Amino acid sequence: MRSVLYSLLRCPFCRSELTLSQDQRGDALLCRTCGRRAPVIDGIPRFVDSPQDPVARQTQESFGYEWTHFNDWRPSGESTFKDYFEGLALDSLAGLTVLDAGCGMGRHARQMAAYAGHVVAVDFSRAIDQAARNMLDLSNVACVQADLFGLPFADASFDYVYSMGVLHHVADTEQALLGLVRKVRPGGRLRVYLYWKRHGWQGLLLSVVTLLRRATVMLSFPLLRVLCWFLSVGLYALIVWPYRALQALGVRRHAAWPLFVYTKYPFNVLYNDQFDRFSAPIEKRYDPDDVRRLLESAGLIDVTVQACFGWVAEGTKPA
Repeated sequence: MRSVLYSLLRCPFCRSELTLSQDQRGDALLCRTCGRRAPVIDGIPRFVDSPQDPVARQTQESFGYEWTHFNDWRPSGESTFKDYFEGLALDSLAGLTVLDAGCGMGRHARQMAAYAGHVVAVDFSRAIDQAARNMLDLSNVACVQADLFGLPFADASFDYVYSMGVLHHVADTEQALLGLVRKVRPGGRLRVYLYWKRHGWQGLLLSVVTLLRRATVMLSFPLLRVLCWFLSVGLYALIVWPYRALQALGVRRHAAWPLFVYTKYPFNVLYNDQFDRFSAPIEKRYDPDDVRRLLESAGLIDVTVQACFGWVAEGTKPA
């Protein structure tokens, strides 16, 4: 897998090929054209530092903290993978090269590895170290620390690219998506998951959450994690358990009910998601037509958009 990865890597600044070398500082990938150096630490090529932009830096720190503390892929990995990739003929990925753009702790990449030929998992935060630990036993997965706005790969390198729950947390979603499309081979596909915009009383509730987040993003991560634990206990007791009781009585499930998805997950998944909700400085939401236009404006065709506690959308890069 290492040789496959290094054949794909390019300098994110000048797009030149990279050379693996070793100096007094350790292993590194060097660009002979512009002279930039990317260290290889614990087997992971590192192409990012702390961003200059304060919002980007806070986003990086937030997700690094989140996936280091909520680092167990098992409670939600298989279930969310089935939800996010429903309708995809996974067998069609056999032997193909796949990019997980924004892998977090690696729960989706770990599931994808069972179907794809090679998986490259990318994250711009220190969560990449947890992802690498979660996939130590997989020989066809490689991890890279890099930014979606400067992906260190040759264009048209991947047969399939996905980015689940990431693009709605970046300032320039359109530009990040264009960067991902450039890495897809002609005829290849790209899939994303984006938060849905809600209307009526549900939209009003989300507006309140958005107002609260203006304050919560200013808290220290340990304090916010404690507050989210108490919030999650209340939500689980007052909403999730009653849903489960209704199910036991034969009441038909309704996916539009707030927090209904958590009836199939243990408490820690709800807890993790509340921290995610209140720690990320940027959170965008979309209507289905917005999602379709977003993918089509990036040059994708045959775009599909389906509801999955948000929007799962996929398109094809023209051959």
